[in-house]
Amino acid sequence: MKIGIDISTILNHGIDIGAGRYIYNLIKNLLAVDKENQYALTARYTTDSYLEICKNFEFPDAGETGALVSKPGATGLEKKGRLEFKLFKTTEKKLKIWNTLRFPTLEMLGFRADIFHCPDFLIAPTNNRNIILTINDLAFIRYPHFNFEWFVKKYTKEVNKNARIAKKIIAISASTRKDIIKFLGTAGKKVEVTHLAAGEIFKKLPPEQIDRTVYEKYKIGPRYILSVGTIEPRKNYVTLIRAFNHIKKTNPGFNFQLVIVGRTGWKSEAAYEEYNNSPCRNDIIFVGRATDDELVHIYNGAGLFVYPSVFEGFGLPVVEAMQCGIPVAASRSSSIPELIDCKQALFNPADEKDIAEKILKIVMDGKTRQELVECSERNAKRFSWKKTAEKTLEIYRQCYSSGPLNKHL
Repeated sequence: MKIGIDISTILNHGIDIGAGRYIYNLIKNLLAVDKENQYALTARYTTDSYLEICKNFEFPDAGETGALVSKPGATGLEKKGRLEFKLFKTTEKKLKIWNTLRFPTLEMLGFRADIFHCPDFLIAPTNNRNIILTINDLAFIRYPHFNFEWFVKKYTKEVNKNARIAKKIIAISASTRKDIIKFLGTAGKKVEVTHLAAGEIFKKLPPEQIDRTVYEKYKIGPRYILSVGTIEPRKNYVTLIRAFNHIKKTNPGFNFQLVIVGRTGWKSEAAYEEYNNSPCRNDIIFVGRATDDELVHIYNGAGLFVYPSVFEGFGLPVVEAMQCGIPVAASRSSSIPELIDCKQALFNPADEKDIAEKILKIVMDGKTRQELVECSERNAKRFSWKKTAEKTLEIYRQCYSSGPLNKHL
């Protein structure tokens, strides 16, 4: 079987966003666990900034290394062992036209695969009839006010169409699976769940291995509460900042900073306005984007990880924090309870006082904190990219065996 995977998200946006992390780690682990199938990775991309990532994709067996094509483009295809690349560089303007016309298809340009996995809810122009579609979440349908009106209209139409076209749909949580069935009217038997995982870099570090220069770079003090995620409405940083203000006001001796790591997304103005108006803004740090090499040290130094998101398709930072062995407090909403089995760690994301009480309880009560450290260590073991890859490979085989087959159209 020849498995095609669209890596456009990685080549256009990198791997420090949720979908990018998913695609990158899925492929790395598929190549590690799959001993028999061929892989064809394709992308339509507009920048060379992330091309180097492709060099990290290879089979672990000797002689089966996948090398990046020397001149990515419609005529450049290099094959090594069971892995090949078919990459198409274009411009933003041409890409929009390509998506609108749905022409030419990838097969017309030389791409061939028995099945085609589109791992970020969009389907590239293709003649393939054996499509596996990953839907990470339906936040834009559930909470349309968190997005722009044009975005909601466009992607609601797109995901409905793609859900009908796909032979199989992968949901990254049981919560997302329920939403797909409810909002898209998809038959339950068509939707499979594959949980995500944290990368191997995220782990508990001994004190002597923690890089203190990272804290100096971002002006992070010795005691801080951490949150990680894109600055956008559904991440709920407005309420978190208000909860932090409440703690500081009612507990003058509370000497923790609030550190928020993540790129600036859409509709971020409210979060920054709340920060600017906060009487505690000197103790609030927006780090912005941080590399994984930096982030693992920031996780390890935190007294508590707080995830106030209103809605998540999965919640990767929660698992990353748990894998680093720190206590976690998070929203009692959407997929989060699938990740955390400790009720004392969950709060109402709409209630700033509930969030404040949970934070105080965890950082001030040694027994509660230790219970949540143990909870993190226990729950982190439930997730691995190897499991994700093995489950995904099962879905590929189901799709391939059920026909109709493309026979390399």
